[in-house]
Amino acid sequence: MTEWTMICWLGPPEASLAALRSLGWHGPEESPAEAADPRVGGFIPAPGTAPQTFDGIAYVAVAANAAIATPPGLAPAGPELFRALLGGF
Repeated sequence: MTEWTMICWLGPPEASLAALRSLGWHGPEESPAEAADPRVGGFIPAPGTAPQTFDGIAYVAVAANAAIATPPGLAPAGPELFRALLGGF
């Protein structure tokens, strides 16, 4: 059985989009990525949907089965903050 961890980040929308795309996510009206990063089992937001932003800050997450370094321009967002803002997973 694979252990999955939710990794949550916050930051400017442009940095969050770049980070998600680098892992295989695609935004609205974009073509799906050819292959998602094998460490990633899911994204918040789901592929094809825009990230949620509050006061100009985007909140994104990945379910991963291995460590993923915090992408440039983003900061870790604790799961409690993330759940409070976006709801339970």
